[in-house]
This record gives sequence, structure tokens and C-alpha cells, in this order.
Amino acid sequence: MPPTWQPSAWGKALTSSGDWKLALHGDSVTVTLGGVAIVSAVENVEAVVVTRGLFWSQIRLEVGEWVSRLYGIRSKDAAAFERAFAASLKALQLRQRSAEFDAAAHRASLD
Repeated sequence: MPPTWQPSAWGKALTSSGDWKLALHGDSVTVTLGGVAIVSAVENVEAVVVTRGLFWSQIRLEVGEWVSRLYGIRSKDAAAFERAFAASLKALQLRQRSAEFDAAAHRASLD
């Protein structure tokens, strides 16, 4: 099961954040707002901004024209998402570079 994040009960009540869920699975991130899931490739996310508060934080995701602001998440959970997203993006970039290197090595061996 992919790691998921959502607002805490108190965060939801005190920030009026509504129901949302954030999930990382493979090379994609899913934001579920009011039962509607929006899926994007990790590499297409242009910005992940975590604004920390005393108890709760806000996560802002930007994908092209679409911007999602997710309120009411515990600050430690927001930090955990930020680290997990960065690790997922780094792993994807490493796999892409490795594939490019393998393709270049293969072309060089054909010469």
C-alpha cells in the first residue's frame, strides 16, 4: 500500500481543510479532494511548497495551471511527505540517467 497523508482530525476541524488525501505510488502522486482523484507523474510536479505552522502545515502542489493547497496536516507529517516526494523524484531522475547511460553505452558498443 502506498504511503498516504491527510489532515489530522483537529487540523481538519480548526483549519476547515475538508477531506483530502495525498499518496505517492511509484512515479506518481495522487491528490484526492472530495472523492475525486487527480493523478500526476512526479516529474510533472513543478513545485512542492510546505509552509509550516506551529501545529499544522500547508502543502501546495503545482502541476501546470493546476494548484492544490492542502491544509490541516500535522507539521511532522508534512515534513515526511516533503522528504518522501524528494526521494521519489531523486530515484526517478537516477533511473532516467541510468537508462540514458545504458543507451549511450549500447550505441558506443555498436560503433
